Amino acid sequence: MQTLCALQFKPVTPQNYKEIAPYLIGKHAVICDLSLLYFHMWGDMLGIEYAFFGDVLFLRRNNKYGLSYYPPLVKGEGLVAGLSYLSVLEAPEVRLCAVPEHEVEHVERHCRVLEKGTSRRWADYVYNASDLATLSGHRYNKKRNLVHQFERLYPTHLYEAISADNLAEVQAFMQRFADGGEANEDKQYENRRVLALLEDYEELPLVGGLVRVDGEIAAFSIGEIIDEVLLVHVEKADRRFKGAYQYINYRFVQEQVSQHAVVPVNREDDAGDEGLRQAKLSYCPVQILHKYHMIIDNKE
Repeated sequence: MQTLCALQFKPVTPQNYKEIAPYLIGKHAVICDLSLLYFHMWGDMLGIEYAFFGDVLFLRRNNKYGLSYYPPLVKGEGLVAGLSYLSVLEAPEVRLCAVPEHEVEHVERHCRVLEKGTSRRWADYVYNASDLATLSGHRYNKKRNLVHQFERLYPTHLYEAISADNLAEVQAFMQRFADGGEANEDKQYENRRVLALLEDYEELPLVGGLVRVDGEIAAFSIGEIIDEVLLVHVEKADRRFKGAYQYINYRFVQEQVSQHAVVPVNREDDAGDEGLRQAKLSYCPVQILHKYHMIIDNKE
C-alpha cells in the first residue's frame, strides 16, 4: 500500500484550487478553515499543504507548531468517510485540526482519541441568511436603525457587484485602508493578504460587493459560496461614513440571497478580539461552531 510519507505535499496555491475545490463540497459542515479563500488568506502563515492518496484529499498545516492534519476528505462525503485513511500515516500519533464539534463524536467512535480540546477564539459564527438580509425583529432594531441612517445621510449611496470594471477602485480603497490602519502585526498581515486576494480576484470563485457614496467607495465585502453556505471572509469600510459596516453587511447578504440559494452565513471566527466578538454576537448567530484539535492513537 502506498503510504502518506510517499506522497508529495505541496503548498495550496491559486494554481491548484481547481483540484481541491470538489472535495470541499460534501456532507461535512462548511467551516471557514475548509474554504479556498481561507487557504488564500492564511495558507502562508499556517503552512497549509495538500496531497492526494488515490481519490482522498489530505490537507495539513506544517508550521513552527508542528504538523496537524485536517480530517481526510473523500469527494462528496462527510468527514467520517475519510477517517479510515488515517491508517496510512506512519506516525504513532496523529494530530487532527479543525474538527467541527458535531463531528467529534464520530471521530471518537472510529478512532482512539488520546486528547482533544478547543478554543473559543477560533469558533465560527453562523447566522441565518434571512436574518441578515432583512434585519427584521426587535433584536435587530439597532442594526436596522443604522442601515436607515446610512440611507438617509447618504442619499446617493449605490450598491454594485465587484467586477473587472471596478476592481482597480477596490484595490485603491484597500490600499488606503491598509496605509491608514492599525500597527497590529496580525492586522497588517491580513491587509496584505486582502490586497493579494484582490490581485487574484478574477481567477477565483468569489462573490463580492461594494457600496458607493457620491461615487466614492465607502465599503466592500468579499466571500464565497460552498454548499449553499455564504462564507464572508472580507469586510472593510470607511468609518467616516456612519453605518457603512452595517450597510455593506446587510446589502451584501441580501444580494447573495437574491441570486443564490444561500441558507446559512458563516462570518468566520473572532480570533480572540473582544471588540470583534461583541460585533459578531450583536448580529445574533444561530450557532457558534466550535472546532476541535484531537490527538489520535494511530499505532494499530
